[in-house]
Amino acid sequence: MTLTVHRMPHAAVTRGQGIEADWTNVRAAHELWFARTSPPATPAGGHDIEDRKWPERLRHQSRGLLKHWQLDGLVDRVDTVLTELVNNALVHGGGASVGFRMTLTGAGLLVEVADSATDLVSDVVYDEPEEHGRGLLLVAAFADDWGTRPRGDVGKWTWATFAAPALTEWGTR
Repeated sequence: MTLTVHRMPHAAVTRGQGIEADWTNVRAAHELWFARTSPPATPAGGHDIEDRKWPERLRHQSRGLLKHWQLDGLVDRVDTVLTELVNNALVHGGGASVGFRMTLTGAGLLVEVADSATDLVSDVVYDEPEEHGRGLLLVAAFADDWGTRPRGDVGKWTWATFAAPALTEWGTR
């Protein structure tokens, strides 16, 4: 069995529609960059033990932010998507650092992970015999929307959006 995630061409998934475009109504944001401790594609799992700690560290931060913003109902979905995006950045992203950003807007939540790879994802095909490579299928299943956009000439942002109930200041309904 082959599973395929189809994305629109890059020009159609850049900012301009939906949550990822709603920068006029940013309510809160958090950004963190961390240095990689090993180069991408290091044998024995793609990254060393220190790099493997980052998905859990970032999940912990995102849970705290979601609780503070009173969006506890998104924790499981955001945890799953964030783990996949960070692991992809560590294994495939290249470069010396990885970035993480969560932005709360009037329309919902935007989660972004930056890496140094310049290839933008458009179609992803998963073949059944492969042990790895289904992460973006999980991202597509758990996020309301997702995509990639250039980060200047130094890499890309991979983003995912999550709709949230109508919010007032700091998430209070």
